[in-house]
Amino acid sequence: MKKSVMDTAKEEERKEFLKRSPLDRMETMHDILLQIIAIKARGEGVSEYEIYTRYLKDNPRHYERAAR
Repeated sequence: MKKSVMDTAKEEERKEFLKRSPLDRMETMHDILLQIIAIKARGEGVSEYEIYTRYLKDNPRHYERAAR
């Protein structure tokens, strides 16, 4: 079965991502999280802080770590 153009592009992006150092990967994922939070905040008309605190409460593993 032949891969679609999207599947090929995703695979190439994945390979490029994995070539990065662990620190670069972590920074990239953090930047993506912040972008998602900003988009959700704009869409809901609330602050980014509210979206982030909601995220922490919905993910107890992160919330416990932040509360210490």
